[in-house]
Amino acid sequence: MSWRDKVVEALRTGFVLNERVMELAKKVERLDDDVRTIDRRLVRMETLVELAGRQQRLSGGAE
Repeated sequence: MSWRDKVVEALRTGFVLNERVMELAKKVERLDDDVRTIDRRLVRMETLVELAGRQQRLSGGAE
């Protein structure tokens, strides 16, 4: 294999790696969005549970 072939192969490998990294970056962004959505939903659920517990204590429902 000549030095030119090695350079071309190295460039190809670099391009392939770059493409894979870009694809992974997009997937990470989507996962980040999903995690943020789940976090917001969890906060809402926690708030509902907290409010329900307070309401139960105020009304004397914990018999």
